[in-house]
Amino acid sequence: MNDPTATDRTTDDPLPAEAVALLEALLAADTPAFRALRAQIPHLRVTGGCACPCPSLDLALADPAAVSAAPATENPAAEATVVDADGTPIGGVIVFVTEGRLSLLEVYSWADEPITRLPSPDRLLS
Repeated sequence: MNDPTATDRTTDDPLPAEAVALLEALLAADTPAFRALRAQIPHLRVTGGCACPCPSLDLALADPAAVSAAPATENPAAEATVVDADGTPIGGVIVFVTEGRLSLLEVYSWADEPITRLPSPDRLLS
């Protein structure tokens, strides 16, 4: 079975469960924009990713007509700090939107060692 968080992603991969949980946590606020963005999550596909070992995901809707675009929102739409098991900040995660559609889930590291797996929501600080 292919690992959708690997750097050799092909286009049109299903969104991994870890990405769903992460997006839901990052977009949890009860605002019109976040409600519209959360409604897009079940319709997302992974269309690519970063060439480095990070688990960043390029996103697109499988069928853009299946769900409405979100009202205007800032970019990044959401962001949080990623902490390790000891609670030490080690990087961050950012959600980007293009024309009201979720387009990128970016994960980055502040350390020499990259974050190579999508962090779980319990490792986020807003």
